[in-house]
Amino acid sequence: MPEPTVLFLLTNSYPLAKGEEFIENEIDELAARFQRVIVVATQTRPGDVVTRPVPGNVEVITAGGPRPTGRAALLSALRGLVRLPRNSWSRDLLSPPRRLGLEAMFEDHARTTEAELLAELPSLRLRPDSHAVVYSYWFLDAARVAMLLADDLRARGVMVDRLVSRAHGYDLYPERSPLGHLPERRLLLETFDAVCPVSEQGRRSLVAEWPQYAAKVRTHHLGTPDPGQPAACSREPFHIVSCASLLPVKRMTRMPEILAELRGRGIDARWTHIGAGPQTAAVEEAARNAGVSGQVGLLGHVGHDEILGTERDLHPSCLINLSSSEGVPVSMMEAASLGIPIIGTDVGGVPEIITDSVNGRLIPVDFTDIQAADALQWLAELPADTYQQVCRASRLTWQSDYDQAVVGPRFCAEALGTPAGAD
Repeated sequence: MPEPTVLFLLTNSYPLAKGEEFIENEIDELAARFQRVIVVATQTRPGDVVTRPVPGNVEVITAGGPRPTGRAALLSALRGLVRLPRNSWSRDLLSPPRRLGLEAMFEDHARTTEAELLAELPSLRLRPDSHAVVYSYWFLDAARVAMLLADDLRARGVMVDRLVSRAHGYDLYPERSPLGHLPERRLLLETFDAVCPVSEQGRRSLVAEWPQYAAKVRTHHLGTPDPGQPAACSREPFHIVSCASLLPVKRMTRMPEILAELRGRGIDARWTHIGAGPQTAAVEEAARNAGVSGQVGLLGHVGHDEILGTERDLHPSCLINLSSSEGVPVSMMEAASLGIPIIGTDVGGVPEIITDSVNGRLIPVDFTDIQAADALQWLAELPADTYQQVCRASRLTWQSDYDQAVVGPRFCAEALGTPAGAD
């Protein structure tokens, strides 16, 4: 009897520490499709422990750590210069000169991580005639480690059926990368069987830069679980909700002036924000300056498991997102699953979840306060039956494109190559 196919899932830190919550939505589907799932957390720190439950057939190992900084980064770059693959070299690698150092450090970090992972492979007891699928959740450091892992598995006689990566934001757009550059793109795209941006905008961006690999690149949205009962949205008062870390990219410091503008038009509006961050004090100051402190509620950090219940309890009129850069925000997917209309900036994958004047409104990325207030006023003044249609349209968008029960099986079948009921 042949050995069942093993799935290697390479993450940054999941299920240790915090972050990568979307994998929590996906792991049950992966565990159902494969009899054995091995999660490799590649950027953990000493003392990190497993913080999320995993299905019984999921094993967790760690290898590697965060990218080096300071003097360690320089030493890593020097080591990496001799480790760079020959087919990753190109003329533009030396322009600007810093790029070569970043490429070398990236390669050394991946090789160091894979050396630790290689030491773990014997304990996994993989038979030489067994099959594996290697899946990187990110198209950056973890993807390069996934490539090296696939090579090591093949050297042991394991047949690697598929090498697949998702691509999100910082691992897809150079301007969002912490390195300011995306190393070894050509090498990764040549080697992977499938690269799956989580937004159509991401797919278009990748294909525009690398058209020769277009056949490998296909959009696969992330999904969220069905929350059950939709929210009882109300416009009495007109209650605007937002959910995000309070970071500069989210631009929540602008929301008090938008709220003041809306209230100045005679709309009984208030705003509640879910989430904390370094700009909390700046938002509070902006609310005082705009004279709307009494109509602003900052709830601070709310656990991910409690966010949907919190939004239901608020009886929101809409969810707003003012970000200057986005993929497809989880806050929007979850709001759509509750049937909440959405106002958002026309960036990244946001237009994939907001159909203007159908389930919400799109506003320009460089919007003025007037434009944002206009979009909110449109929603506030819709006839009651039309407003309810907008709420239903939001839920329908989620059902067709972001329901984990729909997109999870689709990704497994089309990207990982596992049909329903596969071992």
